[in-house]
Amino acid sequence: MAMPAFASVDRNLLRQSLRLGVSILITCAIAQHFQRITYLWYPLLAVNLVVDDQDENSFRAARGRILGTVTGGLVTFLVHTIMTGWIGILVSLLISIPLLRRFGWTSGMSTAVVVTVMFLGIHDYASLSWSYVFNRSVDTLVGIIVALVMGRLLWPKNRLARMQELDTQLTNLLQTRIEAHSLALQGKGSPPSDIQPAVITRQLLELQRLINVEMSLGPKHVQRLERDHWRQCLSLWRCQQVRWLLVERLIERVHRDQGVEELPALGQYLGERQAPRRRLDLSGCNKGLSLPQRIALEEQVTRFRRVQTCQQLLNAERSR
Repeated sequence: MAMPAFASVDRNLLRQSLRLGVSILITCAIAQHFQRITYLWYPLLAVNLVVDDQDENSFRAARGRILGTVTGGLVTFLVHTIMTGWIGILVSLLISIPLLRRFGWTSGMSTAVVVTVMFLGIHDYASLSWSYVFNRSVDTLVGIIVALVMGRLLWPKNRLARMQELDTQLTNLLQTRIEAHSLALQGKGSPPSDIQPAVITRQLLELQRLINVEMSLGPKHVQRLERDHWRQCLSLWRCQQVRWLLVERLIERVHRDQGVEELPALGQYLGERQAPRRRLDLSGCNKGLSLPQRIALEEQVTRFRRVQTCQQLLNAERSR
């Protein structure tokens, strides 16, 4: 029973755990070797906050961590010259939080709160000096650098390659099932197993997430998406998904309910490599199809193939 459980471990989770573990090990080694980091807690906390499953989130966390540390440290130092204790913490937070919001540094808010409480919680308030704030910021920076370097060296993310992989997987799945249906309807094979909509939906959601991430990273990434027509590709896949699943259900119902084993006209229409421009015509089919079924098949399969035509044109444009 132990082997299947181990085999089912998420590879991404395992990689993330290894990345975090190696980052912590290297940070501890640096602190031990140079012996300048007085409080190991700061760089280790930075590593835990910065290391993230997505590279872009790691950079945001790093930025927020250092800005929160510097802002919280400076504000706390200034306030501590006037008041101490919980009142000092309250006043520091009342200054730090609006200041971070004003400059758009909300990602560093949680760090600023932690730093404020930790700075005002030290044993000797007199040690809270400019030197103390600078040294703690450097300690934090060490953890951030280690986390970012490990993120780049160990399994870096390539979102564009992953997007292309998802698009290829969907295309291959669609072509494989269409060819199987075509052969089965012409009496040259058996129909494929029932389609799994969850698999298609999961891949499209992953593609949508990757596109959203790229769009959030700035004009350069947006231009790259526009150049490769990824948003148009996703829109067509969404439309294709609806038509695809509907056609699959109609064909499955034909086989299951009516026992119609062969529909050569439909099989040939589906089997054409280039999506045909003509409408599907099943008016000459007298093999048990009811009028509503025939109309539904003609209408939905025709629309399905027209969306495929748009996809083929888009793929041709993207390959130039």
